[in-house]
Amino acid sequence: MEHIICIAGDLGASGGKMAKGAFDGNKLKITDFIDFDNKLIETPNALYWNVFGLYNSILDGITQYADHGSVDSIAIDTWGANYGLLDKRNRLLEPVYHYRDKRTLHTVENIHKVVSGKSLFEMTGCQCNRTYTLPQLYSYIEQGTNVLTEADKMLFLPDLLSYFLSGEISTEMTIAGTSALMNTSQEDWCFDLFERLNIPSHFLTDIVEAGTVKGTLLKTVGEKTRAGGAKVIAAVGHDTAAAVAAIPGFGANKLYISIGTNISMGAMVPESVVSEEAFYCGFKNTGGIGRSKIVYRDFSAFWLMNELQSVWLNEGKKYSYMDLISLAEHTKSKQVHFDLEEPEFNNVDGDIRIKINNYLKKTGQSVIEEDGEFVLCILESISIKVKYYAHLLKDKLNIPYTEIYVVNGGSRNYLLMQMISNALEAEVKAGMPYATLTGNVLTQLYARGYVKTVDEMRELSKQSFRMKIYEPKN
Repeated sequence: MEHIICIAGDLGASGGKMAKGAFDGNKLKITDFIDFDNKLIETPNALYWNVFGLYNSILDGITQYADHGSVDSIAIDTWGANYGLLDKRNRLLEPVYHYRDKRTLHTVENIHKVVSGKSLFEMTGCQCNRTYTLPQLYSYIEQGTNVLTEADKMLFLPDLLSYFLSGEISTEMTIAGTSALMNTSQEDWCFDLFERLNIPSHFLTDIVEAGTVKGTLLKTVGEKTRAGGAKVIAAVGHDTAAAVAAIPGFGANKLYISIGTNISMGAMVPESVVSEEAFYCGFKNTGGIGRSKIVYRDFSAFWLMNELQSVWLNEGKKYSYMDLISLAEHTKSKQVHFDLEEPEFNNVDGDIRIKINNYLKKTGQSVIEEDGEFVLCILESISIKVKYYAHLLKDKLNIPYTEIYVVNGGSRNYLLMQMISNALEAEVKAGMPYATLTGNVLTQLYARGYVKTVDEMRELSKQSFRMKIYEPKN
């Protein structure tokens, strides 16, 4: 069998990555990585994503791969919740807003005046914060603008970029699950919610499953990239769900922890969990590959490291991620921590060090000063939060797990992996730093029939990749 070449684009909140997947019928190799920036656009009164810059980076990547051989298919996955609104001629009505744009600062509270948080959870399976699509759409209602009335279609970011590539319009199921606009099945829109909040729904598009062939590269795109004829696939559009799709042997009674800019951690379940315990513990539901369901929690992780690096860079100190690990390793812990989910740690503005110390003072803990102390404090806070939600999943939601997998970029942070193993007092399998890209490629192979089932996808992953084992230590 000749190698099947699949190109995966994975866009995260702080940067994008592309890779080539080569399948020979027995094993999959992920190689030829391309990195590019995802720089937000900050104007005096708004925060946007540079979606056109991302699209051009994707085109450049496809061209680079096509220059070294044929390309069979292409798929894009991204972080969740962001969207583009198109008019009747399929042109963007406005720039793509950043999910931390301040127009939604108080929107969730206003939504809850109409639909309580518990009712919203029972209707959608989601616990909505301001980064979700729902409050972004409701902000137009609050402002009294007519943008939603003028919109003819809404496409989430993977579907928007796929439209630019193929001209085909549809909504992939797993990325829609990050919106708080789906019903608890995570397979269709929650039209009752649109009606109760007076949000128009005419711009919603047909939902397709992950692993659907959307179309073929537009002729103009094919000529520009020299990849004409390549299929455009609806991958598992939500980056976390794509990573879960790639975990070797993953299934029921297993815990995943995907670590990148944010952490998503949870378990695969037969149907969405909308119990009172799940609501009060803050869990959410979304869709996965093969119409599976995932119950999970998500919270900030290396976003906080990025904020530290930005502050230090302004002071003339440039630390790599390996430098940060080294700083933490050579620092004595002050046994202090902060709550990663506090709102002040999830806004763009301000010095993260000041925010951390303000929290430590407020909670009666010792303040910290050294660079390594800030890094170590973040890592310890992450491991504490992971332990907290892992225990809630098992003890309150009665979802046991016998194996723990940590994937994506954070799995390379061996210090954090050991901390998590210690905190959970359990063996941790860590690896697949490019799990999201791998899940993207595996879904392309699934869409084209080279693997027939989700179980075959994960078996191929098991044959192709290895995980590192961490045992708990004192």
